Amino acid sequence: MSKATYRTGHWNPARVIPALGRIGYDPVSAILDIADNSVSNRSTTVKIDILTQQETREGPGRRRTLITGVSIGDNGSGMDEQGLEAAITLGSPSEGYLKGTLSKFGLGLKSASASLGARLSITSRGGDSIARTLILDYDAIRELNKFVYTLEEASADEVEQLDAIADGGTGTLVKISKISEENMPSPGEAIENLKARAGVVYYFPITGGTEGTQRLEMYIGDERVEAFDPLFENSVSGNLDEYVWDGTDVKWIVKPQGIQLSPDGRITARVTMTQLPHPPTLEKKGIMSRAQARREYKIAAKNYGFYIYRNGRLISWADSLGLVPLDQNLYSFRGRIEITSDADEVLNIDVTKSRIQLSDIAHLQLSPLLTEALKKSRLAWEKAKRDLQNIAEKSPHEDINIVLDSISGIETKNDELDEEAAAEPERRRLEGRRERASQRSQATVEESERLRSSSQRVQYVPMLANNQLWERAHDPENGLFVRVNRSHRLIREIVEPNQDNQLLIKLLDVLFFGLAQGEYGTVYKSEADEASIEAIMEEFRERVGGQLTEIVRKIDLTNFASGD
Repeated sequence: MSKATYRTGHWNPARVIPALGRIGYDPVSAILDIADNSVSNRSTTVKIDILTQQETREGPGRRRTLITGVSIGDNGSGMDEQGLEAAITLGSPSEGYLKGTLSKFGLGLKSASASLGARLSITSRGGDSIARTLILDYDAIRELNKFVYTLEEASADEVEQLDAIADGGTGTLVKISKISEENMPSPGEAIENLKARAGVVYYFPITGGTEGTQRLEMYIGDERVEAFDPLFENSVSGNLDEYVWDGTDVKWIVKPQGIQLSPDGRITARVTMTQLPHPPTLEKKGIMSRAQARREYKIAAKNYGFYIYRNGRLISWADSLGLVPLDQNLYSFRGRIEITSDADEVLNIDVTKSRIQLSDIAHLQLSPLLTEALKKSRLAWEKAKRDLQNIAEKSPHEDINIVLDSISGIETKNDELDEEAAAEPERRRLEGRRERASQRSQATVEESERLRSSSQRVQYVPMLANNQLWERAHDPENGLFVRVNRSHRLIREIVEPNQDNQLLIKLLDVLFFGLAQGEYGTVYKSEADEASIEAIMEEFRERVGGQLTEIVRKIDLTNFASGD
């Protein structure tokens, strides 16, 4: 047999690099993946900024505030010329990685930045004290069909931006611009989601709980990120006894212990499981409201399961691992699996470091442990529910109100960013209109309390003037909410008899809140006279209320029988 002759293959960078940005990142995970480089390079401070600008266009309608860039700066070890070139190499060499690195494939910086925008700029000062800037522009790569970049000494402006966090020492500033608007959230949503995730993702570095690393300070804008342990391990008060648990405190289900990942036992993982409190019980006993408990402990459908950490960095959020079933009685179950990069050879971890597949041995060891843990967690939750059987069932409005409350917070943040980005005359005009729009129909003391304690963005009231079905209202501290008229024929004859139809109830709550939010946005953002808009909106609500009364009176209500 003749000896094979190797040939050099070719690749198309104009197609490969954009494709790397589509391997499964969402904007928040992409930004945090870039921040991993800062954490790996022994930074004690990392600052993430979402750069915004008001869109420029003519014509009516709201001029949105858009994300124009993302900046991640640190005071870590920095990079010299060789380090910068290695950083943008596809499959950058692992020899330069420090122990406990968060890197895996050498693709994170390139793929994550490509998912966000078409231009990557890295300004860094390493041990040679020279600040350099490397620019990777995907438009230039596409035009030349070559993997090209520029590398030169940093400008005075770039040095000033770097020194804002590095303070004259080593450090790195990564900036992504030419932002792709496809799948990009609003600035407010991006900022709030970053704040919600970063404290969990970097829990160990922020608390100084990662071996060999210094305590990390992380900022989203000017706001410091607080560490958040989804298992509340520091609040545990003993082992869970599912037959006596009173639902008010955090309990061990499985104390931290090792499981085997490789056949020879050389590679292991650390597993921990806890039971979080039962929100209705906390409310019944006057400890905190259900809404507050769900926010404080992050108790929700997307938050129960396993939190998997690799080298102290979260790589999978509330993962079922194919072992934790969909079950509301497991809402308080939390598990954590901690691995090191030694486990990479036996576990299947994807390029985005967000999904993991257990080895057969890990599955065999975890499965019986988890089966018993899930049984205990489910029985404990069911007991807590039975203990409260003499109080009213949970309202079908509760879950959706919590979601609407979160959405309202993001919209408020977007409004603030819109005003900040606007030119001075426009900013003053918006501030005045917002203030006047928010003064309409102020909340009562009782309504304010329901907003504060239970996040009730949709509040059903005995009646509204002139048979209106809904009415926009405002609370000075908590913002927009909507009143719904219980006396209206639509509510009395169709909605209330179908309270067991939770999907219908939730959809109507979404509709009513959307109507109120749309009305508020029109008064606040429109170029038209606000007093005229308010008058038209009021007449519109009255006419809709009247028309719906007549429609309901004429239709056959047997078509709306509960359960049909």
